[in-house]
This record gives sequence, structure tokens and C-alpha cells, in this order.
Amino acid sequence: MYSHSVIQDLDPTKLKARQFSKSTAPVSKKADNSLWTETPAERQQRLADEVSGKKRRAVDTKVDEEPSDEKKRRRMDEEVIRKGVDDYTQKLRGPALVAQHEASGKAAEKDKDDLGIWDHSRDMSLGGRLMDDSKRAKLIREAQGLGDGFGSGK
Repeated sequence: MYSHSVIQDLDPTKLKARQFSKSTAPVSKKADNSLWTETPAERQQRLADEVSGKKRRAVDTKVDEEPSDEKKRRRMDEEVIRKGVDDYTQKLRGPALVAQHEASGKAAEKDKDDLGIWDHSRDMSLGGRLMDDSKRAKLIREAQGLGDGFGSGK
């Protein structure tokens, strides 16, 4: 397969070291790792500087860029928009399919009650007897809330 000279030409001392690329990771210039390596004396000096106001806190250096009134106003605007979208969606789509089926099921239940005390197909089938009405209502209530959690960052 390979000639003998090719194998001899591969010098293991001239091979480059193989390692992961160091340039692919994003470099954060703002990262301050001095908190991990500081001595107790450095820590005391840093705390004294923070108390006196010479330096900002090393932890949570994120500064509030907008005042609280602006945050409140933005939150209220987002809430108004969300309510408007929900109202529009309800008006456009109408009631949920579950609600429609429940309404049609109540009408069918009234007809079934007239059949008598014991109905073989109703009582012997497994369809409606796997869970009682309270468990079913609980599951439906929980499922209705599933779509709400993904609409915004709550």
C-alpha cells in the first residue's frame, strides 16, 4: 500500500501538537476573574473601596440602564398589548374545541339519561370509565394553561 520511503519520511518529532481550536470560543473582555484568586488582604481592600465609593461592586456590576418609571411603563404597555392580542384571538377563533365538545356532550348526556338505569354499551365499555370527572376536569384545566407559559417570559 504505502511505499517504505513514505513511512520513513513521517518524522514523529516534526508533527504539530493536536488540540482544540482556541479561537472558536467567544472572548469576554469584561469578565473579571480576580474574585476567584484574590487573597484575604486584597478582598478587604476591595470591600473598603466599594464601601467608600472608589469602585463599583465586583459582583453584579450590571447597572440599571433605565429608571423604574420607564420599566413600569414598558411593563404596562406590554400587558396592554398582550391583553389586546388575547382578546383579538378569542374574538377571531371563538371558543376552544374542548369547550365546544363539552357543550355538545352535555346535550348528548341528556339524551343518554333517558335510556334507563343500566345501559350495556355505556357501562361495560372502557372509554369513559378510565378516569372520573374531577380528574378529567383537572387535566383539561392544566392543559389549557400550557399555551400561556410560552407566550412571554413569565
